[in-house]
Amino acid sequence: MLMKILLYSFLIHLAWLQLPLAASDKTNTTRPPATITRGAKITKPGCQSKCGNLTVPYPFGIGLGSGCSIDPMFDINCDTSYNPPKAFSMGNLEVIDISDSQMRVKNSVVSRCYNQHGDLTFAAVNRIYLDPYFSFSDVNKVFSIGCGDLSMMTGTRGRNFTMGCVSACTKDDIIDGDCNGIGCCQTSIPKGLQGFNISVFRILDFSSLWPFNPCGYAFLGELDSLTFHSSDLSDPTFVNRTAYNVPIVLDWVIGNQNCTELLKSNGSVCHQNSRCIDSDTDIGGYRCLCVDGYEGNPYLEPGCTDIKNARIVHVIHKAYVLILLVVINVRAQMDSLAMV
Repeated sequence: MLMKILLYSFLIHLAWLQLPLAASDKTNTTRPPATITRGAKITKPGCQSKCGNLTVPYPFGIGLGSGCSIDPMFDINCDTSYNPPKAFSMGNLEVIDISDSQMRVKNSVVSRCYNQHGDLTFAAVNRIYLDPYFSFSDVNKVFSIGCGDLSMMTGTRGRNFTMGCVSACTKDDIIDGDCNGIGCCQTSIPKGLQGFNISVFRILDFSSLWPFNPCGYAFLGELDSLTFHSSDLSDPTFVNRTAYNVPIVLDWVIGNQNCTELLKSNGSVCHQNSRCIDSDTDIGGYRCLCVDGYEGNPYLEPGCTDIKNARIVHVIHKAYVLILLVVINVRAQMDSLAMV
């Protein structure tokens, strides 16, 4: 009787395991794009894949000079003095996320603060310069937060421009969720930007603003991650909160050759079932992308694998684990009966 119950239980669970596979055929068209963190291999053999909560896929690699990345500029320093450990790029930017074409890093917000007499109590200028093969994505915007503040960005490394925006308001004007110039303004950045200076200046009367807006802020950050609230104007935690909640998005590329140049030199690192695509970041380079219907890490052997076959293997693995659990359970029950 016991064996029958366990067998029925196993068959029910096995049928359940097969449901996601059947359902996947119907939802393939709405499935999000595959990423380099999906697949049997995400790092070179013998290389660490996690730094704290961050998954680090090849072509990146954990450890300075470890040989785990495609290029030293893709080395990730995993600082274990933090709990959990934190990951840092070669440019010493804290890395929050790595995806197929982008890296998100911790933000750094510039602030300028005054007391009730209009005296400057704190001011800072932020400078960020990127390593080769990285540029600031155009999904970022330059933001100014405040009721009488000008954010100003200047380009560096051959990009000679000055840009910014002015945010102005009174306490009663602000609309939560809007960044249209009233308490919050935004402006776009050019493609291929690899370095900038950013600062903020107060341009309106200090005394009328101080009670509800003692500081003005300026920063570059991901547009979709920012939701402006009137409380931001007086929130002493705004700088630290924004550092992680509104990351800076970087675009990354491999090398500085395009796909045509790589084909001529036979130097592409794109593996099976993937294709080479030219970078659109204005800094040259290329990336590898799995072809439709495949997923995995195109920079590592064996390349990208068929999505359906990969899911079949996953189901078989889960079934195998379930069989082991049933066998262990049966043995335990039999041992228990033998002792009676």
